[in-house]
Amino acid sequence: MKTQYISKEGAAIINIARYLMSTAVNDRLRTIDALSEDIGVSVGFVQKALTTIEQQDAVRLSKQGRNGTFISKLDYRALAKLTGFSHIVCAMPLPYTKHYEGLASGLKQQIGDLPLYFAHMRGAGVRAECLLEGTHDIAIMSKLAAQAYSGGVVTAIDLGPHSYSHPHRLIFRQGEYEQIKYVGVDPDSPDQKLLTQSAFEGKPVTIVEINYADSMKLLLSGEIDAVVWLPEAIDMAKYGLAERPLDHIEQCQLASEAVMLVSGENPHITTLIRKLINIPVLLAHQQQVVRGEITPSY
Repeated sequence: MKTQYISKEGAAIINIARYLMSTAVNDRLRTIDALSEDIGVSVGFVQKALTTIEQQDAVRLSKQGRNGTFISKLDYRALAKLTGFSHIVCAMPLPYTKHYEGLASGLKQQIGDLPLYFAHMRGAGVRAECLLEGTHDIAIMSKLAAQAYSGGVVTAIDLGPHSYSHPHRLIFRQGEYEQIKYVGVDPDSPDQKLLTQSAFEGKPVTIVEINYADSMKLLLSGEIDAVVWLPEAIDMAKYGLAERPLDHIEQCQLASEAVMLVSGENPHITTLIRKLINIPVLLAHQQQVVRGEITPSY
């Protein structure tokens, strides 16, 4: 939640902290006059703000005479708190796969001391809506789904191939591929929708609108004959199910890549997570969870 400051001193602290979040150690600090002009407060308020931020140990400045002032230390978490962020809320899928659990666990490990909270919810559409409405700060979804929400959002981080899931498959009852007539699709899942359209292009099937979470129940009961799904989420052999790859569909790879979206109106969150998240470390943590080497914590 963001704290609202009404004093000029408070506004100066927020804006200077936001500026510092966009810098790196050894960068040259912009002049006091330039910062004063940009922020719209007096030089005195800028100087007081810098002093306050230094006292909070969020930055350390090194004056080098006519060469200017340089940044010798930065604490991005401390700066985030000074900008008014008391916590961050991240919308992500329901944790029904090890990939999702590993992603949540890895993120919590890296930036959870802000602190970081998760809102687990079904459907990329719902997550995008919460992001655009400002109720959540970050939304995680597949790269394929993110393409449907280009307006008003920014891809802050792209985690790369297989960071969201294993490749999707077409799931159906064993021995009944040729008898597929009814295919389930959740309208709130762009991935399922697009992959299903490509998988059955030109074929005489009927699309049945379903809730993504009910996919397996409807398939096993015979209400639908097939569904695009993740085999890792269910015991295929136990329930007599078979699968077919969808790797020939170009969008299939994009559906397995995770991206972190941020509202275009909140660039400071984008800056913050890019500074705090170490992608290789995050992905290594996720894979340890997927392999069962560590227990996820989120």
